Amino acid sequence: MKRNIKILGIVALCCMSVTACSDDNTVFNEPTPIRSYESDAEVISQFVDIDSRTGLFFINPDKKVMATDYVVNRSREQLAEVSSINRTRFEGEMAQANNLIKAYTKAGNVSIVYTTRTSGSAKNSEGGVMSLSKSQSYSIDGNTVARLSVSGEEIYRTGFYSNGNNRLTISSDNTSMFYVAQISFVTSDETDRGTILLAGLGRNPLTYIYSLSLPEVNGEYLNIQGKSLIGNGSVTVEISE
Repeated sequence: MKRNIKILGIVALCCMSVTACSDDNTVFNEPTPIRSYESDAEVISQFVDIDSRTGLFFINPDKKVMATDYVVNRSREQLAEVSSINRTRFEGEMAQANNLIKAYTKAGNVSIVYTTRTSGSAKNSEGGVMSLSKSQSYSIDGNTVARLSVSGEEIYRTGFYSNGNNRLTISSDNTSMFYVAQISFVTSDETDRGTILLAGLGRNPLTYIYSLSLPEVNGEYLNIQGKSLIGNGSVTVEISE
């Protein structure tokens, strides 16, 4: 009986010893905090490009965001550190914009103006009567003949006399990650002369200027109708002679 008590005592001591060792050697890793969506989205947005084949936004991990990325690609390292949860949300917002681009592209006679963090570009529909091209000038010359800001679900209108070739300036004060808006040119007899889809990243202070060619309406009065499709701010277009 004494021997059994002694054995039980040794077992208890061993158990206490193992527990103590286990407690001493256990390492509790603190969970890595998830950064805010705004912080991660700002990183991802630097890598957004336009696919020249599809005309859609996509995330290009090979994009050189800064000049130093050609030597030490710190920007790509920051992209890799983005939370998968935040990246999925960002891709969902980008998909909404892409779905609208695809729908308007199928409609025909639609030019699309893209604005990313680092560039602006235009794509014209085949056979469209309207043509947009990026201007080589960074200053606005001539008089402003029309200005239209669109936001929310309301339809906004203005008009101007077209000289066939004008300049179009686009700016955005959206705070949403992506914005999509449309402006359409309509003659007094309700003839559609074309639509411009404005698609870009809302948090972008850059302003780009485009040459707008409407050869079939030289000297005619054009109504401009515009509305916001995605975004929680306004997109503004100015047309100058």
